[in-house]
Amino acid sequence: MKSLFIRCSQETYDLAHALAKKEDRSLNKQIIHMIHHVADQKNVVTSPKEEAVVDINVPDPKWGLSGLAETKKQD
Repeated sequence: MKSLFIRCSQETYDLAHALAKKEDRSLNKQIIHMIHHVADQKNVVTSPKEEAVVDINVPDPKWGLSGLAETKKQD
């Protein structure tokens, strides 16, 4: 968890508290919400999200056919 200190005028402080109260959030949660909201609107990211890559050309050994020969009934 990181800390963020903001210096602002009394008017800005009062506006921030009024916004937070209207949104039923604490002042900290309201500021965090606003930062994330604007970042989403402007497509701002700090690092690319990792996506799982699955190679569909490589057969999965658990789905192999080797076990079928062993389950066949002997006559």
